[in-house]
Amino acid sequence: KYYTVAAVSGETKIEVFNGLSVSNDGKNDFLRIKNIELYPNNKVAIVNRWGDKVFEIEGYNNSIVDKRFNGEAKSGGSKVPAGTYFYSINLGDGSPITTGYLQIK
Repeated sequence: KYYTVAAVSGETKIEVFNGLSVSNDGKNDFLRIKNIELYPNNKVAIVNRWGDKVFEIEGYNNSIVDKRFNGEAKSGGSKVPAGTYFYSINLGDGSPITTGYLQIK
């Protein structure tokens, strides 16, 4: 008999770092979502406090500048005002949608 053993190493859960300071100083310049690259079919949406969508993308990726949220609205590319926004993350794997808030300063 032959057996196959597989070992999973590392964490696969996403973690959202929800503080942004869009000052281009290299610190918190974009919405970082730990492990999001493990879910290539993901969809991320960000809305303002009135529910207006300011950002939406499929295939969010921390490493690709135009695949991540850096405080600019996708339509028009202008910076969104400082304040509280809300995110929705669908990993595209059938798991529940993750929601929460982020603060832009």
